[in-house]
Amino acid sequence: MTISELKKRSNSFVQNLDSYISAVVEHNEKLMQLNKAQLKRSKTAKGTPLINSMTGSESYSPGYAKYKGYTKPDLFDTGDFYKEMDIIYNEPNEYFLTSYVPYTGHLVKMYSEDLFGINDSKKAYAITTPLLAAEYRKAVL
Repeated sequence: MTISELKKRSNSFVQNLDSYISAVVEHNEKLMQLNKAQLKRSKTAKGTPLINSMTGSESYSPGYAKYKGYTKPDLFDTGDFYKEMDIIYNEPNEYFLTSYVPYTGHLVKMYSEDLFGINDSKKAYAITTPLLAAEYRKAVL
């Protein structure tokens, strides 16, 4: 391949970068696992504790905590909320995480508008950068 062809392919990759990012981010299970891990630690996308808006507390009541076996909410009851999570690339540099269970809106109202998202961008970049580099190699080299 000539340098001119390499430049042409590289420029084409940059012009279509959003579509490559979308391919790397959308439905990426590892990125969703980062969000699930935060929730399991009872943290929002901003790293703050999950606070029940009805009680104002980040802990379960003593009786409910005894029943659950732990004191802080992780939003993993039946597992459906976690199983139905998905990530979609929305627009340049933005992605949208959600869960498709019917009670997602209720959980957002009860705990936080920041349930979805990744509070550790370094971990997210560690997942997406090698994938994007592989896409570059396929398209350009």
